[in-house]
Amino acid sequence: MKFITAVLALATVAFAYPTVDMNAPVKRQNIVTADVSVPAMTDGSGNVVPFDAAGVPQSRRKL
Repeated sequence: MKFITAVLALATVAFAYPTVDMNAPVKRQNIVTADVSVPAMTDGSGNVVPFDAAGVPQSRRKL
């Protein structure tokens, strides 16, 4: 049973691997010098942006 499971797992990986686009451009971040003591997060493009909790509307905050 373990052998069949292992074979099926390897077959799944073998079928899934060719679907990766090897010629896709690499996504790079805009390098910005930031203070590491300031909380930050990433935006939709993967760029690091400072996070300000005061800017979050009260209705969106979880208590």
